Amino acid sequence: MGLLGANGAGKTTLLGALTGTVRGTTGGAVRLDVGGLPARRAIGFATQAIALYPVLTVEENVGHLARLLLGRAEAKAAIERTLEEFALGPIARTRVHHLSGGQRRLVHLAASFVHAPPIRLLDEPTVALDFEARQLVVRRVRAWREEGAAVLVTAHYPEDIEELSTELVLLRDGKTRDLGALGAVLSNQARTLSLRGAEASWELTLATSSLEEVRSKLGEVPSDVHLSELRLSGNRLRDILLRDPSLSAFARESEGP
Repeated sequence: MGLLGANGAGKTTLLGALTGTVRGTTGGAVRLDVGGLPARRAIGFATQAIALYPVLTVEENVGHLARLLLGRAEAKAAIERTLEEFALGPIARTRVHHLSGGQRRLVHLAASFVHAPPIRLLDEPTVALDFEARQLVVRRVRAWREEGAAVLVTAHYPEDIEELSTELVLLRDGKTRDLGALGAVLSNQARTLSLRGAEASWELTLATSSLEEVRSKLGEVPSDVHLSELRLSGNRLRDILLRDPSLSAFARESEGP
């Protein structure tokens, strides 16, 4: 599930309330069905702030959490599995203070979920990640989903939510709104037809991507656009692009001013 909300909406506070790291001043208790497991074993929480021991190695950081949460008997297998899942083997013996920001983020995520909890909360998991590391996180989250884990993700960019989630919740004015399935949300958004020239461009909103509607909408282009001659305001038309709906546009409309 992806949690959408503007900066300051309370996404991090909500995750803190769910895990008990933020104490409420009003309201009742949060109850989670975790099959009888103790909370620290049932829940994994990768906070936005990286929480690692800088003087310990990658393997030592992951191992410390594994032994705390699983005990020594189960820790060894969990450490090996987690280092492999997050592709941390090549830097396993490197001290954290020697790592880049993106590498630290991956180690932080690995340590947070080394105990393979059934509930996994991720607050801004893609911060400081390069393309390759970000794709690794996307694959991991999708794999957890297929394995049956419940995953709740917040992200600064709607594109991340779009790649990581199948269901959406909007947090606004202190209240949550269940938006439903990502596919259903996107299917209700308009497509955009963009025409771009050397000196000017236009964007037309489409209800569908049918050829008939595209032709109809082209009739709304200003009269100085001559598609038959591929000219725009006297300059060569550079491109025509039909863009599918994105969560970014929906987020801008939903979050408001």
